[in-house]
Amino acid sequence: MPEVTDKLFSQIPSVEGVRSQLVDRARGDKYIWGIVLLLSLISILVVYSATGSLAYKMYKGNTNVYLFKQVSFTIVGLLLIYFLHRINYSLFSRIATILFLLSIPLLIYTLFFGAKINEGSRWIKLPIIHLTVQTSDLAKLALFMYISKLLSKKQEVIKDFKKGFIPVVTPVLIICALIMPANLSNALLTGATSLLLMFIGRVSLKHILLTIGVALIPVAFIVSVAVMTHKSKAANSDVVVAEKAKSIGRFGTWVKRVQDFIYAKEAEVPY
Repeated sequence: MPEVTDKLFSQIPSVEGVRSQLVDRARGDKYIWGIVLLLSLISILVVYSATGSLAYKMYKGNTNVYLFKQVSFTIVGLLLIYFLHRINYSLFSRIATILFLLSIPLLIYTLFFGAKINEGSRWIKLPIIHLTVQTSDLAKLALFMYISKLLSKKQEVIKDFKKGFIPVVTPVLIICALIMPANLSNALLTGATSLLLMFIGRVSLKHILLTIGVALIPVAFIVSVAVMTHKSKAANSDVVVAEKAKSIGRFGTWVKRVQDFIYAKEAEVPY
């Protein structure tokens, strides 16, 4: 009997053995893995904290529903990251163009036929599993893969405006233009991340600054409209202003959110 017990325990891997196996199987930078795990844990805590009132409304106070759902999504996401990181990166380069081309009609479909939430058409509903997917996130991933591929291929002419910069910035403008009507902040973040990739990819700094300057023109216009119309908001009731905002579509929503951000201190505190 002692021999059987010793044999059984000898087959159980030690903590050091498990650690060495994980290190061998997990490629890449350990600091990146640490950041991924840290952000995953933070996402679980944030979702659990933020969905308390929603849980009382939808599930009679059962706050564990959203917690378990987020934990499940996190585990699936980590497993997906693990399996994808073991695939040769050249495969992603080969499929980047296809994914980018598919993301364009997907964004167009979402813009016109997507599920509208908070006056923005940002999601599509999957019929079988009843899950909403924000297509802009998929498009961003495809865009970053595609422009990374272009930056790698065009290193010899990357400083040239026509041969290097224009082919790289054009896909960014297309995707941002399709995301912007429903989600301006997401479009701005996508553009900013793309410019960061261009900077890392040795794109000329003056070309990047030129792009930022052009992008700031519509942003400055929205801010100026928000500031100029703020006085009219004080003169009219909130209902009238809300109706005016709806009459000009998403532009009115952008203006109102800028006003809420700039004049947040002037808003009445509801307690």
